[in-house]
Amino acid sequence: MVATSPIEQAALRRKPGAAGIVVEVHRDAAALRALIPDWEELAADALEPNPFYEHWMLLPALEAYGTGDMRCVAVWDNGKLAALFPMRLERGWQRMPLPVLRSWRHRNMMIFTPLVRAKSALACIDALLKSGLAPLVEFDWVSAGGPFFAALTEATHAGGWPWVVVDAYARALLVRDRDPRARFNSNMKNNLRRWQARLTEVGEVTPVGLTPGDDLAAWTKEFMDLEASGWKGQAGTALACRDDDRRFADAVFAEAFRRGRLRITGLNLAGRPLARHVMFTAGEGSFSWKPAYDETHAKCSPGVLAEVDNVRQFLQTPGLRWMDSHTSRESTGYARVWKDQRTVQRVAVGVRGAGAFALAGLQLIRAVKRARKK
Repeated sequence: MVATSPIEQAALRRKPGAAGIVVEVHRDAAALRALIPDWEELAADALEPNPFYEHWMLLPALEAYGTGDMRCVAVWDNGKLAALFPMRLERGWQRMPLPVLRSWRHRNMMIFTPLVRAKSALACIDALLKSGLAPLVEFDWVSAGGPFFAALTEATHAGGWPWVVVDAYARALLVRDRDPRARFNSNMKNNLRRWQARLTEVGEVTPVGLTPGDDLAAWTKEFMDLEASGWKGQAGTALACRDDDRRFADAVFAEAFRRGRLRITGLNLAGRPLARHVMFTAGEGSFSWKPAYDETHAKCSPGVLAEVDNVRQFLQTPGLRWMDSHTSRESTGYARVWKDQRTVQRVAVGVRGAGAFALAGLQLIRAVKRARKK
């Protein structure tokens, strides 16, 4: 039988036959497509979920934004894909002319946890650090309390590699067992009632949510138009403003919807979109991606009202236990409604002499700055 689809063709790929740990380095999307069947299995069994590094999100991202100096490291354990580390090679680190292998990223993602099987985590991290691709390896924005960070620290300790937390920040987290609405103060409750009443004077406020039988194209257009109508459109950062962002969004929306992993909630005002919130699910968790609201009603805080209702819909969705706000340090909007936090951090590991010296230099600079402040 002749394979005709990309997935069927990928299934014919010859896996590494050697026993033990085998490392492959891929530099283009075509090579990665050949991994899709194994990649799919890996994502389902990952130590920590990250939809942005699953094939149905990463491959469209590479097509939309380019591969750059990508070095995607695949680690096989006895013929089974045990880890995938999407990385990129950069020529400088912390103003030092030092090559560094960093997490591959694009401007529309803020979580960079690689996909690693729990049983092979230590061996896979060890294999990456021994790959010789750069004297320094940096993992961007991984959860400080997550199992990948725990495995990373254990692997670096076992290998004798120095490591340092380069940067960290806390961002809002929604947890099923800790309903934030019960912790709203009286001022917040009064504001919610006042904003709701003002909007009701204009028309009926109706909660909405994407369902499997809905017209995805219509939902996508509503979100794109709503986002572009506000400050993001004026700043040129709305998805509709750039061809690469539109292509990426169209591809991942369609595939996430097909997989039942796209969530869109929001509010309508008098039958028209007032606010929308796009999210992607991964196992028991989910990641906020993009919110948008009609800024002509900004005095009534439709974004906050919509997020309160999004909390309600989240708590009514079986299987989901948490949602990461997936925001940068500067973003504080979700914290008005969500009351828990997750700390994410950038972790650098020195794997050769120059890398170790660079980490030591960074720590020395920090120590001097602290001393000057005393």
